[in-house]
Amino acid sequence: MKKFLVVLLALLATAVLAKEIVITAWTVGPDNPSFYRFENLKTAAERLNKMLEAAGSDIRVKVDGYFDTTDWSSFKQKVVFGMKSKQKVDIICSGHDDLGAWVSAGYLLPLEDLVKKYWDETYYDIIPSLWESCKFKGTIYAVPQDTEARPFYINKQALKELGWSDEEINALPEKIASGEFTLFDFVELAKEAKEKGVVEWGLYHRPKKGIDYFQIFTSFGADFYDEERGVYVYDMAKMEQVFEFFYNLTNVWKLTPSNIIGTPWTSIHKDVTSGKVLAWMGGTWNWAEYKRDFGKTEEELQNLFILAPVPKATPDGKPNTLSHPIVYMIPRHSEYPELAFLLITLATAPELNMKHAVESGHLPIRWQQTVFPEYKNEFIMVEGTKLLPFSSFIPNDDSFDTFNQAIFEGLQMVESGLKPSAVTRDVARRLKSLLKDKVEIVEK
Repeated sequence: MKKFLVVLLALLATAVLAKEIVITAWTVGPDNPSFYRFENLKTAAERLNKMLEAAGSDIRVKVDGYFDTTDWSSFKQKVVFGMKSKQKVDIICSGHDDLGAWVSAGYLLPLEDLVKKYWDETYYDIIPSLWESCKFKGTIYAVPQDTEARPFYINKQALKELGWSDEEINALPEKIASGEFTLFDFVELAKEAKEKGVVEWGLYHRPKKGIDYFQIFTSFGADFYDEERGVYVYDMAKMEQVFEFFYNLTNVWKLTPSNIIGTPWTSIHKDVTSGKVLAWMGGTWNWAEYKRDFGKTEEELQNLFILAPVPKATPDGKPNTLSHPIVYMIPRHSEYPELAFLLITLATAPELNMKHAVESGHLPIRWQQTVFPEYKNEFIMVEGTKLLPFSSFIPNDDSFDTFNQAIFEGLQMVESGLKPSAVTRDVARRLKSLLKDKVEIVEK
């Protein structure tokens, strides 16, 4: 704490004429329960002001800004416009995958030296793997705000209606984790559940562009990025398998609605929480969302779902989940970058981050959080942490959105009925045209 105060007074020595310094933060959910991404920064300012008062300073710090609950796309558009036009903003909270594009555009301040400055007080305790999501070309440009896992939510009540015992149901996540129960085993189970009228649908996935569907890539062993070379890899044979799986889901097995892409999120979540679907490729944060926005109790959710990795599909695939850490970043044009970083540091206090994790259904970013009573009492947090060994991150590459858009359009095409082989070739041509030497097309 003494070090914080010494640094703070040094920072404010250049701002003695100002009685109140305003730090502007732009943060995002877009899920409603993640509001502590903004509120914790305000709490950090309150703590900072108590230190200033104790030190006899009449300067105060105020956090201004907003918490955005529209959607990722509109939030990111506002952020990019704001940084281009150098609007007043000192802290941005967004997905780790924005680093590549925003660093390449010259928008973000490198934070390596500042992280080192506060390493012994705070950052030594961050779960080490999370730092990888905060780097671009080996340099730290962000601080972890939270992390999550994206489990397979499996409908326990449907399994019971199919005659599964409690013992068999409870053993299923481990069978998936070990590779004993595969994605195609799930397909057969979903067909049975639908044919017997136990559920209306077998599998739901996200209805908009995102990253969740890359878990299916991993299930099929389709690695799509070469980290060392910084090149995307599009394996035609693997990708045809992936596209064929999505084609079959909607057109052959009819386990997923053919119009799921474009379906409102509210409709998706209502179907999932009402038991109409055998499995949902969701996120740990949905647990909090279902309690806050859909009226479910903890007991109801635990009675309805078991959580597991997404099952492997092929011998070279693997059970997996995907983590998409949200991070704090500082624009290069911030008027008070070190003061903004100090607020981020104070907002990363374990008890503040735990409030966010409990409220929003996210997972700890600091080891200290795992010994808190709140952690041990939160089912989704304990179960979600078990999935982290199966996690990977999408690349912090400035071309990822271009790659992702082409893949997403391919998924739309096959789910609407176009043949997987033709779509595989079409996406390969588009990627080569768009990414040129940034993509390697591996022919069949």
